[in-house]
Amino acid sequence: MDDDTRSPLAMNPAINLPPEPSTVNYEAQDERVDSEYQVLWSDIMDLGDYKNSSRYTNVEVLLLCWAANCDDLTIKDEVGRLKRTFEDRFNYNAQLEYLEASTKQTLQVQVNKIVANFVGSHDERNTLLIVYYAGHGKPGNYYGSLEFFGQLSENDRQKRLDTLVWNKTEKLLMDAGADVLEIFDCCYAGNLSLTRGENRLFEFLGATKEMATTPVPGKDSFTSALIYALESLVEEKGRFTTVELLRKIKLHAPDFPKDQTPVLSDRKDDVLAGRIMLHPLHKPQKDGSPTELSSEGNTNLNPFKRHTVTLHFDFGDQPSPAHVEMLGRQLNQVFERFTLGVHRVRWGGMKRSLAGRAVGSFRAAGLKRTRRASMESREVALDDGSSESRSVEDNLALLTPSPSNGDSPRLMEFTATGSIVINPPNLSANSLSRSLELTEECEGHIEDRGRLHKKQRSGVDRRDSS
Repeated sequence: MDDDTRSPLAMNPAINLPPEPSTVNYEAQDERVDSEYQVLWSDIMDLGDYKNSSRYTNVEVLLLCWAANCDDLTIKDEVGRLKRTFEDRFNYNAQLEYLEASTKQTLQVQVNKIVANFVGSHDERNTLLIVYYAGHGKPGNYYGSLEFFGQLSENDRQKRLDTLVWNKTEKLLMDAGADVLEIFDCCYAGNLSLTRGENRLFEFLGATKEMATTPVPGKDSFTSALIYALESLVEEKGRFTTVELLRKIKLHAPDFPKDQTPVLSDRKDDVLAGRIMLHPLHKPQKDGSPTELSSEGNTNLNPFKRHTVTLHFDFGDQPSPAHVEMLGRQLNQVFERFTLGVHRVRWGGMKRSLAGRAVGSFRAAGLKRTRRASMESREVALDDGSSESRSVEDNLALLTPSPSNGDSPRLMEFTATGSIVINPPNLSANSLSRSLELTEECEGHIEDRGRLHKKQRSGVDRRDSS
């Protein structure tokens, strides 16, 4: 290919690809604060006289895992513990479906039928549908796809079962009117990419980032950390967002690997819908009467007539929780005094200014990724007196706008490209083609997981026999 026909990315290997826009940076301070404010705002709005509550009236959980004769990872016990957590601590309805090989119909048809029945039976407004999977996973044949498969025995590729392309099954969930939360404990879970959807919540929580693997079932598994986080947060807070859930897993689960990075992403493109909030449901009354959050008290909006009004409140500084509470209570009084037909007031998020977000992102990401390379470049530059010895702090000053010069060149660069390069090392833009070379790597990792799991099981058997 001629030089003048190459793409800008190929011509400038120092350009950093921006992260997938649907991926949530749950470790960021902004996300943590926004998550806490969403719960606060929702609690205040629930005190008002609205036709719809911010709390779910029904939560249904579908857990998918492999039957014993198809499961070389022995995940049944962990999935059973998770099912009991949803049922006993949250009062959710949870159904467990075992997947296995069949000569009558493919795995894709089996799972499509299970998910279709699940959606058809429980799809309602003010309902949350949770779909969980535990087992083997691998990258699909195209970017953004993820495949599931079972295995009859450790390290035996010839006995591998039929595979399931989750992206095909997921289309059944895309048409649901309920909110959806997918939770996958499998390798390469982060390979799922953004799928467009309508104005509702559809999120994905994966055990690991793109092109990464996970531990076998045990105390350091993602499912064990998920159970710990769910049980801890329901005791500490009662209601919490998926951001808080993943932060609890990553930062506080006692045995969760420090080098493992779970992911939270949107499976739709509505950026104003907030985050999914989990909370216990009220148990049904003994006399059969509806609870205070009965579905009878909520009204389904006509999708052809529904209108959403978006307002932006610009504050000079980050509002305090007291200010947010005051604003919410005053709005409740306005809507109670006047009949305006407002069904619900949702939290749409809190963001800093463009300059503030740019500086914050630069500090959190740029300094972390380039500090070592920048220091090495400075050492070389100091020896020969090169002007490239400018420090990271100097670059940060260039990024920060001042009253005299308006937006700085670095800020404009960040806004246009999503990244800033400071004394970069030589990088090659081959990340997209990387997914095409993973077949052997996946096979080797599956064999490693099988050997590790077999070793762990043999150790347990020896202790039991002694």
